[in-house]
Amino acid sequence: MKKWGLFIFVIIAVLLAGCSSEEKRTLNDKNLTVQDHPKGAYPRYYDQVSKKETLKAVPFSLELPDRLPFKVALSTYQISDWGEKRNILVDSVFYPEQQGQNVYLAYRVSNFLPKTEKLETKDEVELSDGTNAYFSGSADLPILAWKKDGLFYRMEYLIKEDTDRKAEKTKLIEAASSVFE
Repeated sequence: MKKWGLFIFVIIAVLLAGCSSEEKRTLNDKNLTVQDHPKGAYPRYYDQVSKKETLKAVPFSLELPDRLPFKVALSTYQISDWGEKRNILVDSVFYPEQQGQNVYLAYRVSNFLPKTEKLETKDEVELSDGTNAYFSGSADLPILAWKKDGLFYRMEYLIKEDTDRKAEKTKLIEAASSVFE
């Protein structure tokens, strides 16, 4: 009889653990405000929130870059739901003090690959942890994309005019590498 009690306890514990981890795999939108959209339509965009609220809401571990090509004066975070609180995309944009230049670094993390995006290109580089990343975009707006641990990452860097494009591209690789340091 004790064996049955232990067996039932183990089964209940496994079920409870499964339920709680299932809950974590969906967006916690309790503190988010959804923007207007047609009923039942996706994607659903939420109003911008703080970094702290973003980290609490998303159903995955959101790692942010530690090193950026400039000192950040302003950052924004927006979450979008692309399917029943399971396909989640986070857009972060980092801005320096503008000083007359339109410069930014956009950082996107999602637990799915949007249909409009392509991951692999011919221009492949390796991040400092050995992850393969792929360049696309242009000389003025290089885009770096990669996949790691089931998440999809994308960084785009609008480079300041009259700067060394190759050096700025290297800074973008360093920023991407700093996500996992």
